Amino acid sequence: MVNFSADELLAMARLAAERAYAPYSGWRVGAAVVFAETAAPHVGTNVENGSYGLTICAERAAIFAGIAAGGRRLARVALTCRDRDGNLIATIAPCGACLQVIAEFGGPDTAIMIDGRGTFRLADFLPKPFEFAS
Repeated sequence: MVNFSADELLAMARLAAERAYAPYSGWRVGAAVVFAETAAPHVGTNVENGSYGLTICAERAAIFAGIAAGGRRLARVALTCRDRDGNLIATIAPCGACLQVIAEFGGPDTAIMIDGRGTFRLADFLPKPFEFAS
């Protein structure tokens, strides 16, 4: 795993956010994620759909790209959001579905960096994730 700074990851997330498809909410979200097994970060953006249930969040898009590239152990997530006027929305947090996906591939200490807000651990947002009991 190559070590990228928080600033570098947030810059990648910002670039991804510029490519968002968000005609309904106007919120352009970008994410960059780092896996232990892959050399480069993976990015994703939100893609909205008129049938809201078919929308994909930036975090899951980035994580799924990393999984497709061979990642399995999620280390860090960088997240940014801009409204339709370009203003930073620093109060965002990953939704429940994204938090559960982060938990599937990360752990309680997986870093979640939110542009303009700070760095948190997964456990700060999701203290008791669903875990499959075999």
